[in-house]
Amino acid sequence: MTPRSLRMRLLLLLIGSLVLAWGAMLAVGYDEVREEIHELADARLQQGARTLLALDLKRLTRLAQAGDGDAGNGRDHGNQVAPLAFQVWGGDQRLLLASPDAPAARFHPDDGYATRVIDARAWRSYSLRDARRGYQVTVLEPLALREHPVHEVAWRVGRVALWALPLLGVLVWLSVARGLAPLGRLARSVGTRDAGNLEPLHVQRIPAEAVPLVAALNGLLARLAVSLDRERTFTADAAHELRTPLAAIKVQAEVALGAPDAAIRQQAIVQVIAGVDRATHLAQQLLTLARLEHGGELALQAVDLGGVAAECLALRAGDADARGIAVDLQADPGCVVHGDPATLRILVDNLVDNAIKYGVSGGRLAVAVERHADAWRLTVADDGAGVPAADWPRLRDRFYRGADRSAAGSGLGLSIVERIAAAHHATVGIGRGIDGRGLAVSVDFPSASGAA
Repeated sequence: MTPRSLRMRLLLLLIGSLVLAWGAMLAVGYDEVREEIHELADARLQQGARTLLALDLKRLTRLAQAGDGDAGNGRDHGNQVAPLAFQVWGGDQRLLLASPDAPAARFHPDDGYATRVIDARAWRSYSLRDARRGYQVTVLEPLALREHPVHEVAWRVGRVALWALPLLGVLVWLSVARGLAPLGRLARSVGTRDAGNLEPLHVQRIPAEAVPLVAALNGLLARLAVSLDRERTFTADAAHELRTPLAAIKVQAEVALGAPDAAIRQQAIVQVIAGVDRATHLAQQLLTLARLEHGGELALQAVDLGGVAAECLALRAGDADARGIAVDLQADPGCVVHGDPATLRILVDNLVDNAIKYGVSGGRLAVAVERHADAWRLTVADDGAGVPAADWPRLRDRFYRGADRSAAGSGLGLSIVERIAAAHHATVGIGRGIDGRGLAVSVDFPSASGAA
């Protein structure tokens, strides 16, 4: 679908508004001119009646006999005013005399103005009576003669308007082009930018109406810059972390190739497999974190957090048994939260996996889901070597594994937990583990009733 041009819309709106306003002005002006001309013509009728009434019948008779009938015929007199027709009526309602162009019918017996149609022709009259002499003078003219000057004035004004409208259209076009010029400069500035240039756009010489648009674009550019910077950091860290297991795999493979002894070769192959497992685990963690950061909003539903914890512990039972770790689960009844079951399993699994890997062999692992104020708190604690309190904030950093690097971890577990918790409007806390030893990670979820 072709986008509609803002320039064309403005031009059509402005020119259309001008045409409508001009037309309305002409219509109002036409009515005012017509009314003014009718008032002047009525005043002329009245003045004519007063003038004729001042004459005696002899002079009125001579005036009637000298009339040329032009007013009655309605001929064009150019710039001259057409002569008026008149009638003289006696006191006995007889027509005493009339100009040749006057109709024979009487208009109105009373004095004053009157309008009447005679023989399909509209007339306007003014009557004035001389009580002393006993007769009435009626001066009249066809209404059609009044329309001629009205039409002439309207044509002259309309002709000026017809010539002025194209000029106004050009002026409107130039004004719109000048008004939209800042948007054109803004479009060119954005269009010519390099893909890596995420600097904010300048708002100088930008109209106030476009400032919110520029501000929104600058906000988008800032978010893109943060996202790209995070992606670059993530990629660099991932490359650094993958380099170590891949290098170890290469070394062990070379040992296996050059080993003269079958036992040494077997041991090297075992190390290669272990290195591949570590690299695979790291890649899976990276993919999980990337999916969480770009997966958008979660479809939340009621989830039994205690059931999720029990399920994850059952899956990790073999790993715990291999290290002789005793597992304990305490879950209060009704521990239901609004969440996404799949990502909640990832959260609990990462916490349990970290506790097993970094806990002490033969130690304990305690998982609790309990009511805490208006939230449900999930706590995973171990009694291993733990992490110094000064390093707790760094545990939230990606790829940070603390001083103990003997365990085959990636340092991404808590980062994944943080991301899932944020998507569920939950908060993550770090503290001492079982009996003040090891490490405990707690996640406070809004309860299902509170979240609803």
